[in-house]
Amino acid sequence: MRICTILLSCLFCLVLPAAQAQEEDEAALKQDAVDRVVGSHDPALSVHIGRVYVKQAALVAARDLLTERGSATGAGKDWNPSAASWRAAEAMLMQGVDGMIQGKVAADFWVRDAWRDIVSTHFNGEQADEIAVHFQSEGGQLQRRVIEWFVGELTLQTYTFTDRLKYGVPGSEKEMKDLQEVTYARIFPGIQDFTPYENAVRFASTDPGVKYFKTMVMQGVHALHVYLEQRADEARAMIRSRAALIDPYIAQSKRGAGADG
Repeated sequence: MRICTILLSCLFCLVLPAAQAQEEDEAALKQDAVDRVVGSHDPALSVHIGRVYVKQAALVAARDLLTERGSATGAGKDWNPSAASWRAAEAMLMQGVDGMIQGKVAADFWVRDAWRDIVSTHFNGEQADEIAVHFQSEGGQLQRRVIEWFVGELTLQTYTFTDRLKYGVPGSEKEMKDLQEVTYARIFPGIQDFTPYENAVRFASTDPGVKYFKTMVMQGVHALHVYLEQRADEARAMIRSRAALIDPYIAQSKRGAGADG
């Protein structure tokens, strides 16, 4: 009996590390597949939408604060966006915003991190590998671009339909121009025909292709929206933290108005 117990213990000691090693190998293979899926994507459209949105969120916050502060202190009609003192105050409030956008939005890590989390959560290693391999084919590359386009378009609509992102906002011209250039470069000429690609037709009509498209369009847009809202809130907080620094500019505006009078 004792010998049997010892043998079972030894067998257990052998099986457990083997099972653990197999789990680690499977996890590594899945991670590699997920990384290949994410690495095949082009996040440029989402990145440039984010640049415009966060920049405009900061500009709106700065101008709202300047208006509020001016009204509270009786700045008068000379306190307006065309006044030199207003523009100087706005520039002061916006300090650091471009740097934050450059480091946390213009770099594409946040898009790839979001997509990596989505793929890892909703797909197993075999499915991720199938998607990654498909995206290396000619038809798969076209379908990948379609998915990126839909994610970008729905993200943009989320902001434009709610007036949180607008065309013609002074101060965001460069970001908007860059977005337009990136968008135009990715517009599909006419209706995309996938029928010459048998694998593309199969991917569009069966899983994991159907599931991937739905997941990326719905979960992908949501994940990008959540991140950009965090960065917009960060920009607004940066603006609000400098509220008291506006007063000298308002005083300067009043002195100028008094001298003109």
